[in-house]
Amino acid sequence: MLEMRSFFRLLSAAVVVVGLNGCALFLKEPAVPGVSQAQQRIYGLSSWRLEGRIGVQTAKDAWHANLFWEHEGRQDRLRISGPFSQGAVSIILQDDLIYINEGHGVVESSREPDVMLKQRLGFAVPLASLRYWVMGVPSPVAEHAAERDSSGRIRGFRHLGWLLSFDRFVNVRDLVLPQKMTIQGHEVKLKLIADEWVIRG
Repeated sequence: MLEMRSFFRLLSAAVVVVGLNGCALFLKEPAVPGVSQAQQRIYGLSSWRLEGRIGVQTAKDAWHANLFWEHEGRQDRLRISGPFSQGAVSIILQDDLIYINEGHGVVESSREPDVMLKQRLGFAVPLASLRYWVMGVPSPVAEHAAERDSSGRIRGFRHLGWLLSFDRFVNVRDLVLPQKMTIQGHEVKLKLIADEWVIRG
C-alpha cells in the first residue's frame, strides 16, 4: 500500500510539472495595439545585427557615416564611423545607461542617453525607441498613429513626436524588415539604409 501511495504521489507531481511546462509553451508576448501578427513577432527578437549607412541632417550640420548596430538581450552596441576626426564613435546602451567612446581610451557614461548623445554627436534621438524603429515597429511603451499599405504593412507612423517613413523592405529569414527609412523630428532628420540584417534569435 505504501509503494502504491508513493507511486501516485510521483505521478501527481509529474502531471503538475507537465501542466506547468505546457502553460509555458503557450505563453505569448503581450499584444501591441495597431501592430500586425507578423510584426508582433519582431518584438520577441532578442538578438540581431544591422550593418548599413546613416545620414544626419540638422539645422547646423549634415553628414553621412557607416553604421554597425548589434542588439543582444537588454544591451545595444552601436558604432558610427566616417565623419568624425577620431574615425569612429562607439555607443553602448543598457536600459537608461549610456556609454560613449570617442577614441583615445576615453569612455563617458550618463543616465540621460538622449542628452549625452546630443552633446557628443550634435543631435538627440530616443535610442530606446530607435531600437524598435529601425526594425519597422513602434516602441511598445507609447501610443502611435500608423499608416499602412494595402497588405497591412506599416509604411510609416508618428511616435513620440517623430515621423517615420519606410521606403523599402527586405525579407530576412521569415521576417520583413526595413531596408531604407527616414526618421524626422526635433530639428533632425535621419536617413538609414540597412545593407545587411542578421537575425540570431
